[in-house]
Amino acid sequence: MAPEEIEVEMARIQRLREVLVRRESELRFMMDDIQLCKDIMSLKQELRQIVTVPEKEKNKKHRQREEELILKIHKLVQKRDFLVDDAEVERLREQEEDKEMAEYLRLKLMPLEKKLKSSQSFSSEFGS
Repeated sequence: MAPEEIEVEMARIQRLREVLVRRESELRFMMDDIQLCKDIMSLKQELRQIVTVPEKEKNKKHRQREEELILKIHKLVQKRDFLVDDAEVERLREQEEDKEMAEYLRLKLMPLEKKLKSSQSFSSEFGS
């Protein structure tokens, strides 16, 4: 392989690696989001059970647990909001990286690929 061919192939491999790392990151985000949603739903269900108890039948333990659940739900919702915001920042950063990579590929690799094609056609024309 010519050095130009190696450089083109290395750039393609690097790009594929970046795509895979991004996909892994997206999947981790989705798993975290699903788990947070499950936890929130579970706590809400428990809270509903406590809320259905008539006020005059609630004891100190019920009221305390109700407050704990509300705080836990609030913390998990905040954590999920942070996760979503973080994912949006990451998405915007990746868009910027994509623009930069597209420009790099356009400037760097297109001339190399043209050079390779012309040398390959030259070789096939003259039997080299």
